[in-house]
Amino acid sequence: MTWGRVLAGAMAVLVLATAPASAWGQVAAERPDLARLRDVVDAPGGRDAIARVTWAEAAGQGDSGLAGVVYTILNRLAAGRWGDSIDQVVNARAQFEPVLRAGGDWRALPAVRPAERARIDTILNLALEGRLPDLTGGALYFQNPKIVAARAAAGTVSPRLVHFGGAAPSVVIGDHAFYPGQAGRTGAAPLDPLAAAGGAIFPDQGRSPDAIDVSVQASGTLAPAAAGARGLVVLPTGEIVEDPARLAAPQP
Repeated sequence: MTWGRVLAGAMAVLVLATAPASAWGQVAAERPDLARLRDVVDAPGGRDAIARVTWAEAAGQGDSGLAGVVYTILNRLAAGRWGDSIDQVVNARAQFEPVLRAGGDWRALPAVRPAERARIDTILNLALEGRLPDLTGGALYFQNPKIVAARAAAGTVSPRLVHFGGAAPSVVIGDHAFYPGQAGRTGAAPLDPLAAAGGAIFPDQGRSPDAIDVSVQASGTLAPAAAGARGLVVLPTGEIVEDPARLAAPQP
């Protein structure tokens, strides 16, 4: 692994720094809680934990997908409901499926390679500096709806767990749908996804790793992103988009 490759991995996200200062100032003003998290994130093991869990959850989802998981972890830390350290947040019982499958401790997850670690660290730094908007809108939960629906169809989980009981996601990034702490109602949907998920960020809350249905691909087992995977780019207006080449494509 050369430093050239490490820097190339980070450059996919560093373009975010080209946004107008006024745009970043607005982001920082909207999330003053993020600055106070830096000391917690920089505590021993904090960044390593975030990198391993984020990569396990969203390796194939592009930089915006990685950012979504990073922000979900930061939002949970800021909320204080899952602990006051990164270790407590990511190791909270049955919250992140890759951690559960690894035995309940993020340290059992594979170490992240330097190039991928650079990408995640860059996203994390920009978020803590108030220079990267929270694309999830303050999400505390996420899921892959297709996987959950497949499990529900197979009878391994309750159908109410699809979209956490019918809650409207704040955003869909790649294969993942993200949900804020208070989700909107759709019929009998709960006000809080926690009520439908039994406290878990994924559908198999409370089950041992061996009991989880492995016939459907888990969110933590996605293949690494292929070369040229979509990344975040800031337009001259300050708007953040993925894969700007698509903007020039003819609309159907």
